[in-house]
Amino acid sequence: MTWNSDLERRDRRIVTDGGTPDHETEFVSGDGSHHPGPPRFVTVGDGIVNPNGREMETRDDLAPWNPNGDEAYEWYLVDSPEGSTAEPTDEPIAEFEPDVPGVYTLALEAPDGTHRLTVRAFPEADDDAPRPRIELDAVLEDDRIVLSPTATCVGDEPSVEYYVDDRDADVLESDGTIPIDAVDEPVRIYAVAVAERRSVPDAIELVPDEETGSVRVEHPFEPPAWVPNSIVYEIFTRRFPDQDEPTFETIADRLDHLERLGVGVLWLTPFLEAESGFGTPMAGGGPHGYNTRDYFTVDPDLGTMADFEALVDACHDRGIRVVFDLVINHTADTHPFYEAAVDDSHPEHERYRDWYRWEEFEARDPDTYFGWDGIPNLDYGNPEVREYLLSVVDFWAERVDGIRADVAWGVPLTFWTEVHDRVTSADGEFFLLDETLPSDVEMGGGRFHMHHDDVLHDTLERLGERFGSAESTAAAATGETDVAEAVPVDDETTDTPADDEEDAVADEFVDRAAHLDTSTADAVLDALEDRDRRGPHPDSEWLLYVENHDTDRYLSEYGREAQRAAAAATFTLPGSPMCYYGQETGVRGRREPMNWGAFDEPLLAYYERLFEIRREEPALQTDASLGRIDYESETDAMVAFARLAPEEDRRVVVAIHFGDGSATVAVEESVGETDLLTGESVVDSAAGDIVVDSVVVLESESVDD
Repeated sequence: MTWNSDLERRDRRIVTDGGTPDHETEFVSGDGSHHPGPPRFVTVGDGIVNPNGREMETRDDLAPWNPNGDEAYEWYLVDSPEGSTAEPTDEPIAEFEPDVPGVYTLALEAPDGTHRLTVRAFPEADDDAPRPRIELDAVLEDDRIVLSPTATCVGDEPSVEYYVDDRDADVLESDGTIPIDAVDEPVRIYAVAVAERRSVPDAIELVPDEETGSVRVEHPFEPPAWVPNSIVYEIFTRRFPDQDEPTFETIADRLDHLERLGVGVLWLTPFLEAESGFGTPMAGGGPHGYNTRDYFTVDPDLGTMADFEALVDACHDRGIRVVFDLVINHTADTHPFYEAAVDDSHPEHERYRDWYRWEEFEARDPDTYFGWDGIPNLDYGNPEVREYLLSVVDFWAERVDGIRADVAWGVPLTFWTEVHDRVTSADGEFFLLDETLPSDVEMGGGRFHMHHDDVLHDTLERLGERFGSAESTAAAATGETDVAEAVPVDDETTDTPADDEEDAVADEFVDRAAHLDTSTADAVLDALEDRDRRGPHPDSEWLLYVENHDTDRYLSEYGREAQRAAAAATFTLPGSPMCYYGQETGVRGRREPMNWGAFDEPLLAYYERLFEIRREEPALQTDASLGRIDYESETDAMVAFARLAPEEDRRVVVAIHFGDGSATVAVEESVGETDLLTGESVVDSAAGDIVVDSVVVLESESVDD
């Protein structure tokens, strides 16, 4: 379709800055049809709905793939369990609330034919009950493919159900096997583990192999191989470069710092043309860019599209991948589509009014999250909106290595399922990271590869509150700990928000560590175990962070020593560590300029060691297991645990101390005396205890987990 002529100046994907066609890669969802995607797995009582007015809940719907806003779509029920009266709603993008457990068959009438979709509804369950997990595989035995699931659950032994993708021929026989010669086209099989609750589904794809005459088993939900052990570095794009000339070019000039650290992924906060560009005062959040005015144009104050692409090339030259912060839950209220929507005299008023959700249209009161002004929510119930935003994804997926989805919970799950299929089919190395607060395990398994670990983050904040020290912060500010003086900034950049903005965005959300006992540092281990109770997809990766652009600086809030300990937790626990710009150099303001020329050098040296040991020690990498160990310490601010990399026959013991000064810990296993982080002996020769300032990592002689 074509966009309105007087708006395409801003938001059309056909032309880049240089006037050349935008894409070489063809992005298509599924087989290119309007089929609505894989089978759906839901719970009675939750359903497939848009929870308007319930801001913390994930959105969902039934939607055609490869939508065309000019075409008509209709949903209807084909089959349902006995006793059900459930029907899909009468819209092209529909809602459906199963009222009886069982299997439903829905049909989508689309311009390219009729498509059927299976919806499996499970019984209502206690949301606090442990959720099972399933990992599906298959083995080839003679002339058959035998499904081989691994299903686990805390407490219960789950059963397993299998479903063949509705787009594929049903080759699964009653004994749970598949004849190899029946697979003449790719077939996707889904498995769900069922205990008191259902699992996030897993899937395998069976692909005919012409060279061998057999079948390959592929795992479509696995992240790219480069993802799990990459260290992520987030920059606040307009505050990171040289502040005399903050541009893409001066960001590129600063990449040597990231290369020295060993950063694998650079996450750039939004850099498109936005309402909150340069000059936005801290009372308005600073120049954050999260209210987009043009999805296809970079902020001209940062440079041109060619300058941005040169920055990406410079990152790639250093082995750093680039992640784009995708903001498609909402636009700025100065976006031309919204301006048309609220202007009765605009020739496209009627069209664009339907692109947004409204509390009360006549009052021009848009639906927003948490009453945040200026960012009206887009309406994903409009096929035209989805078509347009898929074009936004396509445009940027060709220019970057991954996407971090802002406010991912506000965009329906079906859209993210389509995005995952669309971009990973075109580029198997493409990376997807979601922001869902509170984190939702439904975002895994064919939607996103990695999720913000909000439970660990909130646990670290609680430990900072308990064990951190205001004196540490004061000492840092006066230079008593060899900290360089903070970079002076003018009124426009000073990180002192107005009263109505003083809480960071993350403070709007539930404390995800509230159910944990955070009276001791053992809480970090409880937070990791809480992941298993929530039942994420086995291939889901977790982003471990101390702070980000939506939180206050840990150093300012809890002091230097607590910050070092919290960072050590993110670099030594299972997951992918993230460093927010300036965290490693002593920046104290949430969105202050990077303190180039005034680094806290001792702090930086500490972080350099964390980066190095995380990159080089196999027992600290993502696939290494975590184990509790017996230990004794005089302080509750201490935690000790083990990490094991069985392939390398390598085990280490980690001890982290969140309190001021040093403390000792005794562990009940044989460990070396030399801290792998510093190369120094950390054992008290008299008592035999381990002396810990912030963290020590010791080689263990035991490889038993």
